[in-house]
Amino acid sequence: MIWKFEKLEQERLDLIEVIDNLKRWERFSIDDRHIISLQITAHMMRLSEMDEDLAKLRGQEDSNADCLAAI
Repeated sequence: MIWKFEKLEQERLDLIEVIDNLKRWERFSIDDRHIISLQITAHMMRLSEMDEDLAKLRGQEDSNADCLAAI
């Protein structure tokens, strides 16, 4: 379970870095800026999905810890 956290956290950090790099779009043509804007939106949606996945994993981990504590 811990490796899932680490993998998702690393993917999340990588995605944030990609989004930050895409935001430096001043150097691109106007046509490219539209495409980059769509890419940023797609990456932000994926980031939201990842945050939900992490919250679920944390909830499962807390539930497992509660079950072990009850034993």
